Amino acid sequence: MKNNKMLPKRVRAIFLIGVVSCFALWGMPARSQEAAATASEEATASPKAEKIEPPPKADPKAAVTTKDPEIPVEELQLLVKPLTLDELQNEAAAWQLLLQQKVKEISDAEIAIKRQNRSINKQQEVAGSLDEAKKALEESEKALKSAAPDSAEYKEATKKAEEAKDKLKKAQEGLKEATKTKKELKQDDTLNNALKKAEKTGEVDRAKQTLDEAKQEREKIAPDSPAYTAATEKIDALDKAIKADEDAEKAQKAIADPKSPEYQEATKKLEEATAQVKKAREAISGASTTGGTGAAEKSAQKLDEATSTLENTKIKTGGETGTAGSSAAANSQANQDKKGQLAKTSDKLQANAKDESALKNQLVVNATNLQSGRTAVVDRFNVILEELDRKGGDSKYYRKYIEAITKAEIDVKDTEGLGVRVLSWFKSDEGGLRWVSNIGKFVGIVLASAIVSQIVGFVISKLLKLSNTSKLMRQFIVVVINRGGIVVGVLLALTALEVSLAPVLTVLGGASFIFAFALQSNLGNFASGLMIMVYKPFDVGDEVKIGSLWGWVDSISLANTKIKGFGGQLFTIPNNTVWSDTIENLTTSDIRKVKFSFRISFDQDVTNIEKVLVDIFKSHPQILEEPAPSTFVFDLEDEYINLIASGWAKTDEFWKVSADILRTIQTRFEQEGIKLGAPAQDIRILPESDENNSLTLDREFTEKQLLHPETANPALK
Repeated sequence: MKNNKMLPKRVRAIFLIGVVSCFALWGMPARSQEAAATASEEATASPKAEKIEPPPKADPKAAVTTKDPEIPVEELQLLVKPLTLDELQNEAAAWQLLLQQKVKEISDAEIAIKRQNRSINKQQEVAGSLDEAKKALEESEKALKSAAPDSAEYKEATKKAEEAKDKLKKAQEGLKEATKTKKELKQDDTLNNALKKAEKTGEVDRAKQTLDEAKQEREKIAPDSPAYTAATEKIDALDKAIKADEDAEKAQKAIADPKSPEYQEATKKLEEATAQVKKAREAISGASTTGGTGAAEKSAQKLDEATSTLENTKIKTGGETGTAGSSAAANSQANQDKKGQLAKTSDKLQANAKDESALKNQLVVNATNLQSGRTAVVDRFNVILEELDRKGGDSKYYRKYIEAITKAEIDVKDTEGLGVRVLSWFKSDEGGLRWVSNIGKFVGIVLASAIVSQIVGFVISKLLKLSNTSKLMRQFIVVVINRGGIVVGVLLALTALEVSLAPVLTVLGGASFIFAFALQSNLGNFASGLMIMVYKPFDVGDEVKIGSLWGWVDSISLANTKIKGFGGQLFTIPNNTVWSDTIENLTTSDIRKVKFSFRISFDQDVTNIEKVLVDIFKSHPQILEEPAPSTFVFDLEDEYINLIASGWAKTDEFWKVSADILRTIQTRFEQEGIKLGAPAQDIRILPESDENNSLTLDREFTEKQLLHPETANPALK
């Protein structure tokens, strides 16, 4: 009982140790990332941190694989195979430079987004303050119409005018901040370039939309008409301009160094191509749209105009004049004029904020597309690094850089931008579309592995039935194939999701070692279960004797075997115990011997008794002719002779035949006057002090009577 109580505690302790160890193994990569985030603290606490040496000097200009940054990964893998280690160093340096350029563009776009959001929020705040100032002026004017000078109503109206004056002052200060942010954004060349790229991308997107709409409108025109010809010319011009712009952009991306003269020349050609796209689009639509090229400059001009308007806007209160009564009407009229200016300026700021939101959303689209481009560059960069490692190089420096720059940070406060970002990511080839494709591959591989494993398991099961393989072994093999196939399929499918199997297998290996050490007895049962399956000493449904147990095999698993007793009881035995004990299978053959043992007195005719017994066996229809029934005298004791009579019956008819013959023997012996010798009895006199003071059956005799009735020798106590 003590061991049984201690077992759950041990199991819980082992389980907790295993879980902690798994998390420890799993957390190893995470700890390396946390170390990068808290470098200053780790430098003090962990002086033994790994130091990554920079790569040897290389010449990025000598690289050949970066000429086409969008080269398919499969082609790049073939392209780098012939390269030497020194050449691969040049390739790695070039791809890092390309990746660095992409990351800088992303950073510039994200900074521009944040400053745009700051400007938009500030303009919306200013517009709100102007609306509040306008409302306060209206309340002040309404109160002044019926208020007497120096009355409580008049003082309240004056207070409302002061409140409007404070709101106006707050709006003027906020507008100055928005204007300052705009100027800083315009003066920063990198951020200004990010805005220009967003404007350019927006222009091309609108041109593509205009092209699609123009083609749809052309379908409504008669093909042979002059209008159809004119529309076709404009459509062809726009289509040609869009393709030229795409080619110019591709040529610019192919140049790794943004400071080189070649890159500057490519940028100039791209700007000219974008201008042609705008010109061709306006030729179809007839006018430019808000948010096009120069939208940032137009927004800055509007902010300057709003700032100038508010600076010249003054709200007068009753306290600013000599006599309240004479100045009330004049102030009211002046404030009424200012009220119109406030409303007009608020509307302009709201409209300008809306235009800037469109530009900001285009910046978000650009940033998302750049992140997708970064993913594509990283994929190709990894091909170079894998080949570099295979040929004896060290890629730790580059991989650490990749790990550092691929962390995504999203501003969840910008709900509008977040929606645009998610939508753009879903539409991106390296974002949502890539993951949809990967998830499709994952599901496909898992389903295919499940179907194939089921088919293979079914075929193997049919083949094993033709051999002399136990039912349990067949079931085990089929289960291993079915479930193992799915597990292998899931692992292969994880690679489709771009999940590295190395840490997964490391965790599984560590956990397996821990559990193997902790659950040794369970593994012993598992091994014994496999031995039972392989050597097949019995199968489900067999009648067996295992140690002192006698019954039918109810079920077999890898852990234990269940025996159903003659009284309906169910015994569960660990397989380790089963395999280490004596196993007697009583149903291994199609036929089984029906055997009885007799003690014949010396005064009986043994030969006649043998003849009677043989006749009894032969008379039963289920007793087989071959092997024929027989008798055997095997022992001589003090008062009787031991005689065995036996015959053979089919295994599944054994117990019925045995009972029938036993009844027939009793009847014939009475008819023939045959008497059996009485067994010797051991009578013991118990002392009076014994509480029981009675005759009790010896336990040995009870067990023998149940398990071996032919050899039972009862002893009385």
